[in-house]
Amino acid sequence: MKHFSEALWADFVRDSVLSPSTRIAMQQHIHSGCEKCTATLQIWKSVVAIARVESAFTPPDDIVRVAKSQIAAVVPEVSSGIRLLFDSNLQPLTAGVRGSVSARQFLYETDDYCIDLRLEPRRDADRACLIGQVLNRAGKGRVAQGVAVRLQEGKSRVAETKTNQFGEFQIEFDAAKDLCVSIGADEENGIVLPLYEVHFKPVKHRNLD
Repeated sequence: MKHFSEALWADFVRDSVLSPSTRIAMQQHIHSGCEKCTATLQIWKSVVAIARVESAFTPPDDIVRVAKSQIAAVVPEVSSGIRLLFDSNLQPLTAGVRGSVSARQFLYETDDYCIDLRLEPRRDADRACLIGQVLNRAGKGRVAQGVAVRLQEGKSRVAETKTNQFGEFQIEFDAAKDLCVSIGADEENGIVLPLYEVHFKPVKHRNLD
């Protein structure tokens, strides 16, 4: 007995374009009692039924647009051209320090800067300190002195400082969410760096002079 292929049964169930003669032949084949093709047909009917149910969970396009606009209003867009070169959380820890609380380090590179960020926990569980250094990638001096550094919660500025003569800065803060660092002369033209999975809110800051 000649059986029909999986692809033809998939098209049969989805009401895809099949020639009238092929569709009639497939129906007659099922009516003849072919157990193999009947089982295949039932499988594809189940697949199509599941797919139709899944489509019911897709939110309407207008709802998606509203949700995206609301998120964009409070969360700054990460600047383009930024490369995350290193995140210590992505590195395996040695057996002796697994499970302990340790500092976390990020190393970013942009077209203009190399930015080293180090997040150090304090004794209080919901406090931390962000220490960083900004270096120029081009020009006469490597040190980026006097560069504005802002720690933001969403789009709200919650702390600001400037790099010292060594390009360094330090900010201490308490627990919060949606944190990012903006580096540059102003917020419009600044470089926005995400602090992945870090939830802190700054309460004081100081320059490292």
